[in-house]
Amino acid sequence: MCTIQKIKDFFYWEVYNRLKGNNQDVVCAVVIHNGKILAQTAQRNAVIHTDDTQYVTPGGKVETGETLNAAVHRELKEETNLNVDVIKKLGSIRNNKYKLHWFVCRPTDVSQLEVVEPLKQKELKWVSLNDASVNWTPKNAEALQQFKAQIEKIQQTPPEVL
Repeated sequence: MCTIQKIKDFFYWEVYNRLKGNNQDVVCAVVIHNGKILAQTAQRNAVIHTDDTQYVTPGGKVETGETLNAAVHRELKEETNLNVDVIKKLGSIRNNKYKLHWFVCRPTDVSQLEVVEPLKQKELKWVSLNDASVNWTPKNAEALQQFKAQIEKIQQTPPEVL
């Protein structure tokens, strides 16, 4: 992408859309444990056509004045009851009016895992990143594919090295 296009994108997304209130920051957490990642059923949403047979990674909107790191910790606690160590920010992807910030995390204690909001998600499960049978939402599937090499590298690194 040329420099002029990058500047245009910056002003469109970071200035114009923020002034209009159309650029909400969202955190998405790829929680890794024993070579698997955490998937949760997607909340039903007619606007983006999701249902509870599709899966997403845990995450949610960043609150006003909140850092991205703090939002990852809060969202994971709210949705899964997990406390985590944030390992690395994978990158950001723009999606309509949202800017999705992707992070890799490791849980500090998996025994705390539970469905905290049963009206929003029905199930939490550990899945292989390469499991083709998992019905990820299109945006989650796209992001997981984009960040796959980074995620696999972190999965292969012992926790004490990170």
